[in-house]
Amino acid sequence: MDFEVDRQGRLAGHYCSRKGRAASGLKYPICGIQNGELVSFHVDWRDAGANLHAITSFTGRCAVDADGHDVIHTVWVLARQFEDEAREKPTQVWNTFLTNSDVFRRNS
Repeated sequence: MDFEVDRQGRLAGHYCSRKGRAASGLKYPICGIQNGELVSFHVDWRDAGANLHAITSFTGRCAVDADGHDVIHTVWVLARQFEDEAREKPTQVWNTFLTNSDVFRRNS
C-alpha cells in the first residue's frame, strides 16, 4: 500500500494485494481520512481492466512498534457482490461480508 495524506487529513493512494481474488501486482485505488493517530480508508477492487465487485473498508490506529517502526493496526470488512471467482453466483446477504484484522508496516 502506498498513500499520501494532505493537510486536511485526506488520504489517497493505491493498494496492491497478494491474497484473495485480486490480481497480483495490480494496484487498486484507496481513499480515506486520517485524524491524529486514527485512520480509515477503503479499497475499491476495480481497475481499468476488471471489476471484482468488492470493497474493503479498513479502520485503525497508527503507532510505533517496539523497534521504532511505523505501523498501522487495522480491522477490516470486505463486502462482496459475488461469492465465486467467475462473478456469476451472487452472495446471499449473510455471505456478503468478511472481516478480519491486518497490521501494515512501513517499508524503508
